[in-house]
Amino acid sequence: MSKWISLLLFLLISLGTQGQQKYWIYLKDKMSIAGEERSIEKASIDSIFNAYLTANHIQSVVTSKWLNATSAFLKNSELEQLKDQPFVKRIDPIDRNIQILSANSSDTYQLARVLDQIKADTLISLGLNGKGIKVGIIDAGFFAANEDRYLEKIIANDQIKGYQNYIEREIVDPYSGPEKNNDNHGTRVWQALAGFDDNSFTGLANQSEFYLARTDQADKEYHGEEDYWIAALEWMHGQGVRLINSSLGYSTGFDNPEDDYKPSQVDGKTSALTRVVDMAVKEKGMTIIVSAGNDGNDGFKIISIPADAKGVIAVGSSGHRYWNKLGYSSIGPEHLNQVKPEVSCFAAGGTSFAAPVITGLVACLMQAKPDIDNAEIRDILIKSSHLYPYPNNYLGYGVPNVKKAIELLENTELKVNINPVIEASESYEIVLPKSNNIMAFHKKNSTIVIEQEKLRWSDDKVIVARHEHALYTTVASEDEVWEIKWKD
Repeated sequence: MSKWISLLLFLLISLGTQGQQKYWIYLKDKMSIAGEERSIEKASIDSIFNAYLTANHIQSVVTSKWLNATSAFLKNSELEQLKDQPFVKRIDPIDRNIQILSANSSDTYQLARVLDQIKADTLISLGLNGKGIKVGIIDAGFFAANEDRYLEKIIANDQIKGYQNYIEREIVDPYSGPEKNNDNHGTRVWQALAGFDDNSFTGLANQSEFYLARTDQADKEYHGEEDYWIAALEWMHGQGVRLINSSLGYSTGFDNPEDDYKPSQVDGKTSALTRVVDMAVKEKGMTIIVSAGNDGNDGFKIISIPADAKGVIAVGSSGHRYWNKLGYSSIGPEHLNQVKPEVSCFAAGGTSFAAPVITGLVACLMQAKPDIDNAEIRDILIKSSHLYPYPNNYLGYGVPNVKKAIELLENTELKVNINPVIEASESYEIVLPKSNNIMAFHKKNSTIVIEQEKLRWSDDKVIVARHEHALYTTVASEDEVWEIKWKD
């Protein structure tokens, strides 16, 4: 089929969907026939459903085997008719758009600083570079990536093994297409994950194989791109990819404010994307790393979808000089029965560029131990981070230390030195070596932060004063962590 015919079909489909809403149509495992519930093969239900779509001139957009669902644009009349069909379990509107978490660029020097922060020189000296690991990147676009000095060697070496464009399906070149706002967002994420030039590293997984997917149209905030993200995930799984990075997320800022996510819906189960990501981790053995979100300074404040999925590794942003939460970095919600984000690292330009740093690290761990599973990867990341075992909803378990991660990789039974919980009343004095990076996280319970505070070292100690409403305070340098439980 020629390019022009493909383009014409795309335009016709786009025009035909005006005035309609996109929905997920979930199918039953059993159908009611003549008033009885009968177990019939799923293939039969699929066949009946597809015949119905064809007869009613409804075109499916994405079919998810994992969700047992299909997305499609429906008129109100079509929606009402479908609801009554015996093969339909339920129909959910797709009413939220994937939103780019950062529009700011992150230069090479900044990315070099984050590699220094996590002590990535250990990986480089060991010759670990992600070789043999398939990595998927689900993002907004990879415009001009072939002209990026930190990616051109990866591209020239034929390390890109697959590409899917779910926005402009007629464009099959990952690096071309319309140059719109943030359509090179994936390029910058990729650079943070794997970029290198001679002895200059902006990422760690420079020898991995890459599968790229464009699922977001960055110049608009409209309904319906969640199913493209899901389609990309299932496509990558079919290609044998087991490590995914995505710096896209759901929160607010849609063209129609009624489509904005409510904080209460960030609950680990509401969105289809969250459920699929959780399924990919639990049932498919995938490791999925996502940005926590950039809503820390606005009214939303908390992590974006799908960072709320239980099995996903959400990454927040810390400072570099001080390992505090950067203002924009989203926090974990109080109502979620799990610490979020999982870990954090430096990223001046948004959590979009923190997540790929951790993905590059994971690719190297997978190279070093090919039989490692996703639960072990998660455990190593958490235990190697500087706040372990006293996490909070600002930084999670903190900044990973590659040297510790390698030690844990070699010996998963290795015990991490832990200071016992300290009990104190109004203040406490901690003796420690000189450090200019000592943070206190005052918490109203074991994980929820009220306030973070930079502590001043003097005369071989720091003095920690109780915050008015704090029941716990975590004090951390780069190398050691203390937990104080305040007594009445």
